[in-house]
Amino acid sequence: MAKVGQISNEGSQCGSVYSDNGNSPTLTAGTHGDANSKICTEYRIRKLTPKECWRLMDFSDEDFNKAEKVNSNTQLYKQAGNSIVVNVLVAILGQLFHGKEDAYRDCKVKTENFFEENV
Repeated sequence: MAKVGQISNEGSQCGSVYSDNGNSPTLTAGTHGDANSKICTEYRIRKLTPKECWRLMDFSDEDFNKAEKVNSNTQLYKQAGNSIVVNVLVAILGQLFHGKEDAYRDCKVKTENFFEENV
């Protein structure tokens, strides 16, 4: 992950701009997604959509579509920011038990493209 800019003077996470190559920074719960970092594409700086945040947290599009019907974008951003990726949780818990340190390797890993096209 490479930080390529800052759009606020405070130096806070919400003003950070990252390259669209590499990993995503940590998602956080916040108002209207403003707490989440922005990504810089070849043409412009934009914030992640709620669907992209949910994909990064390893939720299926089907789960997102169900939640989108009954939640505002603000709530969708908060829900993504307050969740944890299952593989990360398994890796953390695996460190607590002798002989289970590599349990996360057996978890299902998605290979989908996380970012929406034509955004």
